[in-house]
Amino acid sequence: MSPIPMSPLYRKIAWRLVPFLMLLYMVAFLDRVNISFAALTMNRDLGISESLYGFAAGIFFIGYCLFEVPANLMLVRMGARRWLAILLVVWGVVSVATAFITSKPQYVALRFLLGIAESGFFPGVIFYMTLWFPRSLRARMMGLFMVAAPICNCIGSPISAHILLLHNAGLKGWQWLFVLEGAPAVILGVVSWFVLVDGPASAPWFSADERVLLARELHDDEIPHAEGTSVWLHIVRTSITYLLASVGFYGLTFWLPKILVGLGTTATASGWWAVPPYAAGAAAMIIFGRLRNQWWLPGLYVVSALGFLGLGVFTGLAGAMFCFVLAAIGIFGGLPLFWSATTARMSGKAAGAGIAIVNSVGAIGAFAGPALMGWLRDLTHSYSAGLWTISLSMAAASILAPRQPSAAPPLTAAEESA
Repeated sequence: MSPIPMSPLYRKIAWRLVPFLMLLYMVAFLDRVNISFAALTMNRDLGISESLYGFAAGIFFIGYCLFEVPANLMLVRMGARRWLAILLVVWGVVSVATAFITSKPQYVALRFLLGIAESGFFPGVIFYMTLWFPRSLRARMMGLFMVAAPICNCIGSPISAHILLLHNAGLKGWQWLFVLEGAPAVILGVVSWFVLVDGPASAPWFSADERVLLARELHDDEIPHAEGTSVWLHIVRTSITYLLASVGFYGLTFWLPKILVGLGTTATASGWWAVPPYAAGAAAMIIFGRLRNQWWLPGLYVVSALGFLGLGVFTGLAGAMFCFVLAAIGIFGGLPLFWSATTARMSGKAAGAGIAIVNSVGAIGAFAGPALMGWLRDLTHSYSAGLWTISLSMAAASILAPRQPSAAPPLTAAEESA
């Protein structure tokens, strides 16, 4: 199906906001998942088992889950500019502090604190998107924003692997990893204060006519207030779907380097082998974020389930890489479609709480995925059981996945004028 046209007004908004938000998300995602490479040497230095590594990777999402709704409500109250800037500085400081841990309890505690610090960012940006774009364009804009995650992994994986080779100023490679990859968040937090605006009403780069046109378009795009039961059933369904999908998303992200090393690659080479799956995932996000069909999302989850199923079977690097690519295409390609379908029935300030609830429940799956992988790895001395569990989770997500409308909503006046 052909992509939905974008008017000059929305192209202007996209160029002003999306590249910078992508940069922020790349930094956030890197600080969230860089322990997957730090663990290749840090676990040995600190005596961390596979089970504890999986638990610490996942405990991030417990803090994330507990504080996500209040953090998103704070964004609505304080405005995006101030709140996102504060979050960036705080999580950057926590990430850098991880370089100086000397015990397992400190490791777990800082991962929990990092989850709290990042809890308001992703759902906050998803809500922020609803202030600027109509429903007909959200999947594309969310796809462009979220593609920062696989791009981050494409770039960050080889960089992280090579940082592990550093041993200077009394710091080991994994310590340099946290310092060098945490500091940019602090810097960008200061920059955000001057670059972001709270919403269309405070955007200095809008003309008066553009501001009036956008306000009218977004007002006309608001959905009528649905019955409370219907809205809550939608939130429950999408929350459970996101929980199941997050098991796969973070099971892949946190364990990919260790699985690659287990297949015979070196720690440094694993960074380069991780690039093809994430590159395929980035391409899938861009392609599927521009298309609308109610069966794309469940179909992509099935593709991911097959990828994880194959990973538990293949023992050679070539077969495993093919399955990693399938899993990444399904997971990343489904992200913009999921959030577009989720927010399609939300509008106004209530959307902030609804988005945060869905993402909070998803955080439970994000905790369970890495933790289950670590526990089953120690229990069975193999990754297969954990990978098959993730495959079942993705298959279940395909059954519950919210359907993307097969037809686009009517074009707004701004889009018709394009």
